[in-house]
Amino acid sequence: MRFAQAAVRVWGCQMDFSHPEVTAREGIERLRAFFTSIGMPKNFEELGAKEADIPKLVQTLCYGDGRQGSISGFVTLNEKDCENIYRLML
Repeated sequence: MRFAQAAVRVWGCQMDFSHPEVTAREGIERLRAFFTSIGMPKNFEELGAKEADIPKLVQTLCYGDGRQGSISGFVTLNEKDCENIYRLML
């Protein structure tokens, strides 16, 4: 529901109260289109990053700035979660 709310508030999408996931997906697509419009890379390949870079990225993310092996925000992510997300970005 949070993503659907963001889609409505930020991107002006119409809320589909019966299927808020439809609204959320539309918001995600508009966010992607915005990133593309400003020339932002869409994935690691466009950045020049490789699979071999993932362990260092995870280490920096999960242990940088005094963190203890996880990051917190909307949800808490451990090292394996972060690694999986980075792999999806390849």
